[in-house]
Amino acid sequence: IVPDEAKLVRRIFRLYLEGNSINKIAETLKKEGRRTVTGNTVWHATVISKMLMNEKYMGDLLLGKSFTVDPISKRRLTNMGEEDRFYIENHHEAIISKEIFEKAQEIRQRRSKGRVNGVETGKREKYSRQYAFSSMLECGFCGETVSRRCWHSHSKYEKIIWHCGRNIRKGKRFCPEAKGIPEQV
Repeated sequence: IVPDEAKLVRRIFRLYLEGNSINKIAETLKKEGRRTVTGNTVWHATVISKMLMNEKYMGDLLLGKSFTVDPISKRRLTNMGEEDRFYIENHHEAIISKEIFEKAQEIRQRRSKGRVNGVETGKREKYSRQYAFSSMLECGFCGETVSRRCWHSHSKYEKIIWHCGRNIRKGKRFCPEAKGIPEQV
């Protein structure tokens, strides 16, 4: 275990358990100028996501995550059940406890509720509770979740409003009655 890297792994898990999104953690590390294992100063959300799913940090080992299709071209594929997998508990010294790892997995499950393989299957609770009314307000016309938006950001006319998500994503014709509600209201 490399002490500096282990400290960073613990911090990433702590930030995630404190409610920070994967994107927010990546942004924070980038602003601080922290380097990835490969030496990059740019942190991508996928790197953080893979770290949060990696069982090695809690001392376990999963063998057979991928397999070689062709030994000549050395082409590898993710093992989706084509080959056997082997899970070994307490294989090596842990960086984080099993409890912390399991809490992170529970948060990941909760945040991805309503999705199967990244595809939305129904109404889903948003990944963040950044604002007081996040995921709590519903459009009275179509039932879609109401989202917080900022109009005219970075100008003297900046205005925070809450608006129908369907109207935002798909366009006015899908929820024509929706109007932006000022945050003060």
